[in-house]
Amino acid sequence: MLYYVEGDFMSRKGMDYASITLHPGGIPHGPHPGKAEASIGAEETDEYAVMIDTFKPMYVTEEAMRLDDPSYPYSWLEGK
Repeated sequence: MLYYVEGDFMSRKGMDYASITLHPGGIPHGPHPGKAEASIGAEETDEYAVMIDTFKPMYVTEEAMRLDDPSYPYSWLEGK
């Protein structure tokens, strides 16, 4: 789970203050297209995020499911 606190997040497009992403174990993910290339030569980032990596599974509550962005998995497609 990643909680985006503030800044310009170098690996993701469209992250706003207090955004949260969850990537369950085994689901591949990484920087959005073009973001890794854009970071080449960068000496610093302007971002603050907290990553939580657990040994035991996390469970999404019904309340959290109402906040889900169903288009998020498609944000890795070019042009999104």
